[in-house]
Amino acid sequence: MKLWAVMVKDVRLIARDRSALVSLLLVPIVVIAVIAEIQSGKGTQGIPFPIVNEDEGPVANALIKVFREHLDVRLVDRAEGERMVAVDNRAAALLVLPAGLSKRYLTNKPSTLELLTDPAEWEELQAIRVVFLLADRDAASLGDPFGEELLHLDEKSLTSRHLRFSSLEQHVPGFSLMFVLMSLIFSVSFGLRDEEVWGTSHRLAMAPVSRAAVLGGKLGARMLVGIAQLLILLGFGRLAYGMTLGDSPAALLAAVVCIVFAMACFSVLVAAAAGSRERIIPIGLSAVFVLAALGGCWWPFFNQPAWMQTAGRAVVTTWSMFAIHDVMLRGRTLLDVLPTLGVLIAYGVVSFAIGLRCFRYADT
Repeated sequence: MKLWAVMVKDVRLIARDRSALVSLLLVPIVVIAVIAEIQSGKGTQGIPFPIVNEDEGPVANALIKVFREHLDVRLVDRAEGERMVAVDNRAAALLVLPAGLSKRYLTNKPSTLELLTDPAEWEELQAIRVVFLLADRDAASLGDPFGEELLHLDEKSLTSRHLRFSSLEQHVPGFSLMFVLMSLIFSVSFGLRDEEVWGTSHRLAMAPVSRAAVLGGKLGARMLVGIAQLLILLGFGRLAYGMTLGDSPAALLAAVVCIVFAMACFSVLVAAAAGSRERIIPIGLSAVFVLAALGGCWWPFFNQPAWMQTAGRAVVTTWSMFAIHDVMLRGRTLLDVLPTLGVLIAYGVVSFAIGLRCFRYADT
């Protein structure tokens, strides 16, 4: 009976913690729903594939017809297509069908098709290469306009000196960011709430030091640790797997500092939302998993459904992955990534301001 009484008492204590109960179900449901949405997939039909048709002849039309069966073909001019691939990151590749293609083909003369790519979107690019093989097979029934001896494919990168990346360039930075975020959320939140356990929070409240100075000082220490952690993890990817770190060390360092700044400031929001030391783990894990999923830390961001991409632009992990990929995979300079770093700095400032206003010690 005593065992039963102890068990009932503990169940009542657990039932009183509503946030823990919500996290107990909400976190796995959200993660399962997000993964299911990704795995259900949009297929290759949802992959945007801009084509410049400079030929306008029967061979070009036959090729476009084949590609339309597998991809989201968009006929554009060259400037717009290059902007979609190289600037806006809205497409993984641009196909250019040159002028005179049909005329040369019908007189048995070879032609070269340009495939201008963004290797950073490696997964969609791989799907496009597979579609090329399917188009080759399907085109045979249309009189073989994709014959290897007459049509050659010249692949060039618009964004990097590398033509191909592997899944490592996605997973190493993605999981590195996730673990840095997790470390910052727990270290900042527990660091602030430990003052209540040690009985020093009341003295801090009475001390002639502003709350902004107290929170800022604690964040500064965690930021230094977070910057070192992220640099070491990325360096490990470079040494162990030969992963590229980009062409600009200054851009990489600036990106790492801005990412850790934004994540550390966001951690104050989590500490404020938790309200007590006991709620930090469920709320912190919820935040880490949801932000990692929405931000593209586990899979390429542009593979997500449109609604997830829209929601993802509101979270810190998305802009962190944008900055890392722009510097490491696209070889962009510090000047090129300033707009993205500006978003991260603004995200951190707003998060810190809201956290500063909402955070309270329970005993003050």
